Amino acid sequence: MIMNTVQTGMLHTNCYLLGDEKLGEGILFDPGASTQKILDMIEQSGVKIKYIVLTHCHFDHVMAAPSIQDATGAELMIHKEDAPYLTPEYVSRKGYIRETYKTPRIDRILEDGDTITLGNISIKVMNTPGHTRGSCVFMLHDAERGDIMLSGDTLFKDACGRWDLEGGSQESMMESLRRLYAIEGDYAVFSGHGVPTTLQAERENNPYMKMAVNGAK
Repeated sequence: MIMNTVQTGMLHTNCYLLGDEKLGEGILFDPGASTQKILDMIEQSGVKIKYIVLTHCHFDHVMAAPSIQDATGAELMIHKEDAPYLTPEYVSRKGYIRETYKTPRIDRILEDGDTITLGNISIKVMNTPGHTRGSCVFMLHDAERGDIMLSGDTLFKDACGRWDLEGGSQESMMESLRRLYAIEGDYAVFSGHGVPTTLQAERENNPYMKMAVNGAK
């Protein structure tokens, strides 16, 4: 499986590309800005983007989605709770946006427990509210890379997503972190911002996950 990453925008959002080499198709996660930079990554990967998947609705994760969709014809997916927020009124309201945005075509509404399949790639959807109501984590297994988790802005190395924005909830975030903690085994975790980590490392070191599991101390 191909797995490439590029950072986009002023908040250095991680945009991930997963590709099936034999099929020649791929899935793009969180095209947040820097359309040309993302298109260059797609071209270099040698795959055609079949799906665009958004971990949640915040501008720094979706800003380039319409232009990438126009360029590739890809189908776009987002959780049902965040789908209503993919409007220019919501996405473009920040003062430092530098790209034109229009509402993308939403081709599939995701729900907790859904599966996204592309060739040999099979991805499980877990709704993890807290940062937004529709925030999701995506999990898959690759024969060479092992278990992989794309955690969006739910789980970071030694941190979690902020819950004080519209649609956020500390109570929901704590429940989501407890669900992640309880997943069997270990995963390589690739977050929406920052460096990769592992689920086991976060179980052992992440103060927010510890607070969720053990209570505030």
